[in-house]
Amino acid sequence: MNAETPVLQVRDLAKRFSLGGGWLKPAREIRAVDGVSFSIARGETMALVGESGCGKSTVANLVMQLTPATAGEIRIGGQTVGAGHAPARTAWRHMQMVFQDPYASLNPRMQAREIVAEPLVNFRIGDSASRAARARELLDRVSLPPSMHARYPHEFSGGQRQRLGIARALALDPTLIVADEPVSALDVSVQAQILNLLADLKRERGISYLFVSHDLGVVEYIADSVAVMYLGTLVEKAPKASFFGNTLHPYSKALLDSVPSLDPRKRRQRLLLQGDVPSAAALPSGCRFRTRCPLAQAVCAEQAPALREAAPNHFVACHVVAGAAGVDPNPGEKRGIPPGDMSC
Repeated sequence: MNAETPVLQVRDLAKRFSLGGGWLKPAREIRAVDGVSFSIARGETMALVGESGCGKSTVANLVMQLTPATAGEIRIGGQTVGAGHAPARTAWRHMQMVFQDPYASLNPRMQAREIVAEPLVNFRIGDSASRAARARELLDRVSLPPSMHARYPHEFSGGQRQRLGIARALALDPTLIVADEPVSALDVSVQAQILNLLADLKRERGISYLFVSHDLGVVEYIADSVAVMYLGTLVEKAPKASFFGNTLHPYSKALLDSVPSLDPRKRRQRLLLQGDVPSAAALPSGCRFRTRCPLAQAVCAEQAPALREAAPNHFVACHVVAGAAGVDPNPGEKRGIPPGDMSC
């Protein structure tokens, strides 16, 4: 793979589900993901953020070929994968997944060393001795000592199980790891250890991450770039420094404003959203966020905004903000997340 070729390219990705239907009752269509496009360079961590139900985990599953896409293109290292192209098995050789629930993703009847060696068995790589040596090496790398190699998943703590899942993901030397809420089920102190491990592995091996999360504090620590989803579409995409330093989309601002300040003396102007999230089966016309947006104008109901570059390499899907070319529509103190200590 050419060094300049993105590890992952996603173009106009869409996933639709049919809901209900029957005698004299037409089925409704759920547009879970609708026209999502992005790319991830080698060694880059892109965070995909948004509220629960926005479609970010569906994007992760589509990228991993765990569910077929309705439309769009997914390229791994420049090679298209999916229906009519390279099979999922070919893609899995180059990308692996770390799941939100480490216990549910591990075979309870297999020992840790067997779990890590299993991808090598599936792809017929090496012999039993070399697989065992590789498993020992990876378990040691994620700080699971030899005394734990023969244990079963139920004998590990939550953080140790996630380390085991990461070791398994590394077995095939992937260029991309899709991490779907990998630390949300862990205690804060354990979260820091897992995040530091992921960061170290990126520096050592040049791994790229698609990091799905709802925790903006975690995102600010680990990500290189941020993409924000709302009701199946991207509303903002930018490098981390630009996103946290000059948030443009009103939905992104509301997400940041929902994070409590660590300084009780600091008062700030918050952007509060009104109303509920619309149903994915009955999406609003035009901009999907307009029913809750304090900046909504007539054009917002007539035309869906496309992602446009409002600042250098900073894209936003908003008629008002994009037209202002990066001018903050809600002036006042910047709403960055207070820096936290994520060291072990």
